[in-house]
Amino acid sequence: MEEANDRRDRGAGVSRLRSAISPGRSRRIAGAVAVVLVAALSLVLVLSQRPGGTPPQGAGHRNASPSGTPTLTSPQEAVPAQVTVCASHLCVNGSPWYMNGASVYNPGLRPEQSGVLNPMGTVALAQRAGLDTIRIVNFFSDDGIPSSTPYAATTWEQVDQMIADAGSAGLHVDLDLSDYRNILWNSCINPYTSDWTTFIRFVATRRNSVTGRLYADDPTIATLGISGEPLPVGSHTYMAPATGQDCTLSYTTQELTDFYARTTGLWKQLGATVAVNPGGLGYLNEATSGIDWRAIFALPTVDLCDIKTYGGMLEYSGTVAAYCTSIGKPWIDEEFGWQQSEGDGQRATALRDMCATVFAEGSSGANFWNLGYEVAPTSYDVGPATPATFAAARGCRP
Repeated sequence: MEEANDRRDRGAGVSRLRSAISPGRSRRIAGAVAVVLVAALSLVLVLSQRPGGTPPQGAGHRNASPSGTPTLTSPQEAVPAQVTVCASHLCVNGSPWYMNGASVYNPGLRPEQSGVLNPMGTVALAQRAGLDTIRIVNFFSDDGIPSSTPYAATTWEQVDQMIADAGSAGLHVDLDLSDYRNILWNSCINPYTSDWTTFIRFVATRRNSVTGRLYADDPTIATLGISGEPLPVGSHTYMAPATGQDCTLSYTTQELTDFYARTTGLWKQLGATVAVNPGGLGYLNEATSGIDWRAIFALPTVDLCDIKTYGGMLEYSGTVAAYCTSIGKPWIDEEFGWQQSEGDGQRATALRDMCATVFAEGSSGANFWNLGYEVAPTSYDVGPATPATFAAARGCRP
């Protein structure tokens, strides 16, 4: 198993929940960000509409494919070119493009200097770090109601604004749907045998309330990740946070592979042009994980391979790189990071070494966890309060 210092803490229920989510953690905010709101001209775009599925009854959200012409809340002067797959590379305008990004999860710091509650502050911080991509993940509650929480209007309007502000600044986003897996798991519902059709359709056919663009075709969205870091196959017993009851969920190697075939296949069936990936696989270095990563990455509906390099996964990245190159697909390091307790200098060295390794192996991108302002020994945040690591992030490119 992974070494404690190389791996995020795991909580009850979904093992992928970060220790930053735990209540009661002492927090301090480093610095202050002044956000100037510029009054925007209201634009009206007449956009063609793609038919979409009907969201669940009682979900309390904006229809994924609204009728009528959306009114924009801010002008969109520039849109980054769409990221495409060119054999074993990600490309923009036919030339290789490299994702240099970070997740932007805010663990509850107030005032909100970053995260979906402050898109402009997040974009400004990403630009200071020299990033070209913002990874949007963990944006709705893992302990909510599966039939309504994932579709809440307020949540998706915040995501809309983040995507719009990133695009206006010339940045891309990496949109991750792992929250939906987490909310099912925490409700003792097997996410890998459940039907994701309604949720995938909702995301693909959602029209951004700020820009009017469909998510399925939005050039600002570089990639869409389905559900990263599935636990090794087999039986898992835990207390489900949403129910407070003991729960046992099981799935097989084939069921996990079939899950990714169904979800990525549906994304393609809906006519989406945004590249789709599994969301970042882990545990591949463990012989007993039961995850058939080769079969998953080889699926014709999976556009690129992606892994997360915690623990022993970095030593295994070369194996993944060689395989994905052999099947003509690009690959990225979807996530990696270290706690602040390791020291700013050591984290900076580790980040530089990580980036040098994966790009030397032919990676098309690397995203660290996490860009933000939290200061705590257990925090993974990289920001102005960790200047050496923050500076190292600027050089995470080939």
